[in-house]
Amino acid sequence: MGSEATKRIQQLGHAAEPYIIEQRRYFHQHPELSLQEFKTTEAIARELDGMGIPYARPTATGLIATLAGTAPDAYLPDGSPRRRLLIRADIDALAVTERTGEPFASENEGVMHACGHDCHIAMQLGCLRILSQMRDALHGEVRAVFQPSEENGGGSALMIDAGACEGVDGAYAAHIWSEVAAGTISCEPGPRMANTDWFRVDIRGTSCHGAMPQRGADAIIAAAEIVNNL
Repeated sequence: MGSEATKRIQQLGHAAEPYIIEQRRYFHQHPELSLQEFKTTEAIARELDGMGIPYARPTATGLIATLAGTAPDAYLPDGSPRRRLLIRADIDALAVTERTGEPFASENEGVMHACGHDCHIAMQLGCLRILSQMRDALHGEVRAVFQPSEENGGGSALMIDAGACEGVDGAYAAHIWSEVAAGTISCEPGPRMANTDWFRVDIRGTSCHGAMPQRGADAIIAAAEIVNNL
């Protein structure tokens, strides 16, 4: 069954390629900033409606879709899925002005998908399109989370609080990366890259007369030394 499923995925993936490219260019052309992804979420919802995949919108711009498998053992007697796997794509853009000259360049001045989230949306929609045609091979559920506000670090908490991770057996969140050769993936267990966090350092200096700098403490010089050492 494994080799047969792989062949189906490859065939369906090849057929879905134009769709994925089309979606990526659409979302690239219509970027929205963190927590302002209203039109983006509407466009995602329209695509899911076309695939017949139900979804919920627990936050203003976040969306959680559920693709139910139809394999004979997909659900346990109590109605719960045998397995529930989560896939996640972030959907927000950056406050960057695009100057690429591409025909599908951003139409929103000062906003650009400069970090690849347009690709992530398109990839996840393409994944769901493929899997929606393979429901009979799914032994459980696939939960697809379209997460807002990744760039400012707050969207994951919003979606977790909305229950996105409840009852899942595993989660998969991909990111495009230019240093990985085309046609390959980089995957390993454990944490990857860095988390988002905030801290504040206040530097307090001591004023003095300009002719007697030795009696003062220059906060700018102290701050620069901290930056260099960090």
